[in-house]
Amino acid sequence: MQTLLIEPGDLIAEAIGKQLDLSKINHDRIDLEGLRDLLNGHGRIEINHDAIIIGDVGDTAACVALLRAQGVTAAIVCLIERRCANTTAGILRAGADDVLVKPIISTEIRARLEAIRRRSYGLTSNAVSVGRLTVFLDGRDPEVDGERLRLSQREHAILSVLALNHRRVVSKEHIYEEVYGLSGSDPLDKVIDVYICKLRKKIDAATGGGRYIETVYGRGYKFEAPPDHVAPDMAALLLERLSQSAALNAGRLPIIPPVPVVPRGAARVATR
Repeated sequence: MQTLLIEPGDLIAEAIGKQLDLSKINHDRIDLEGLRDLLNGHGRIEINHDAIIIGDVGDTAACVALLRAQGVTAAIVCLIERRCANTTAGILRAGADDVLVKPIISTEIRARLEAIRRRSYGLTSNAVSVGRLTVFLDGRDPEVDGERLRLSQREHAILSVLALNHRRVVSKEHIYEEVYGLSGSDPLDKVIDVYICKLRKKIDAATGGGRYIETVYGRGYKFEAPPDHVAPDMAALLLERLSQSAALNAGRLPIIPPVPVVPRGAARVATR
């Protein structure tokens, strides 16, 4: 995950940067002058990051609105000094995705960025199940039939990108940008080929020959379960089981005649 930190204060930027480093979140940092240059098209860094973290920039809501007006679609998380409902509401309405009160903690900022990223892909949890493979987007190793599949940090990062784009073709350039934060080039994107080969071997060994990563020549890679590993529709399966259970119980239960309803008055007369 690549983030851009907008924070004028050097000491504060350093403290935030340490928390991002602890979360293993790659980040670039610019100050207010850098932000102005960036928006004017003269900056040294292009806004192609997954997320933008905005610190003390004065009018935070105006900064967010300006970024959105410039067509920036990255997730925006704003940091404020103290909790204030009106300030938070104004920032969110300007186009921010989340607001946090400083100081930030590494585990929380990563979890919040993961949640924003997950929602942007239409996912409801940090786990993507593809056939017999479950890919976790929160840093845990994937599992095959509940058993852990050990991956290196780079292998996990590449598999996460593929899982987020399940059933879609992903170019090597896009994978390289997501994992390394740099634009791919002919010599550099060969690195992706090497890691894809390693991933295939590990998944093949763990699944008994399942080919989950397909090469789409001239376009990139597609992550999808092979036909014999596709899990059944669990909702349909549960409905079928419930129907079968209801039918079975209806045939086995004895037929009990209804109990006649006797008026209270008649009951008292009968007992005398």
